[in-house]
Amino acid sequence: MRSLIPLTGLVSTLFFLHAADANKFEKVKEIYSNPLAHGFGEDIDWVPWEDAIEKALDNNKPIFLLIHKTWCHACKALKKTFQQSNARKAFKKLSEYFIMVNTEDDEEPFEEEYRPDGKYIPRLLFLDKNGDLLEQFKNKKAEYKNYAYYYSSPADIINSMKEVLRFYEIEVRFNPDFVFLHP
Repeated sequence: MRSLIPLTGLVSTLFFLHAADANKFEKVKEIYSNPLAHGFGEDIDWVPWEDAIEKALDNNKPIFLLIHKTWCHACKALKKTFQQSNARKAFKKLSEYFIMVNTEDDEEPFEEEYRPDGKYIPRLLFLDKNGDLLEQFKNKKAEYKNYAYYYSSPADIINSMKEVLRFYEIEVRFNPDFVFLHP
């Protein structure tokens, strides 16, 4: 009987470890089910940069181009803030009106026009359907005047997205219980 107690403990431990590994696997699978998301939202219809202009022309939509790096602390902070933000619903809804491009590391376009005021990251550019920069849509915060396309908060990104949609006279309809951020 005494020999069964350690054996029962061992079996219980192995069962627990197996369940924990299965749970970890599900979390990893969820994170990587949309490889273009790079942690910025599995529920967003991200497209590769190579397809963005063609899709924008076909759908008559502006392009949301996020440029970031895996090693960048500011990029990691923005990603974490986005994952925990109350702004997720608004971002998801507004993303439906853009061709959403999320470039990480070497996926970034290397043409100078996509570096209007430097190579800093994270950088968020709004482009017309032809892929041309919409220079007027920048982060309005005074502390970022030398880095006009740098965004550190989801609320600022959402406000710029709303400005782009107003420019194109696109009306966004929300559910009555939906909370929308205002500038």
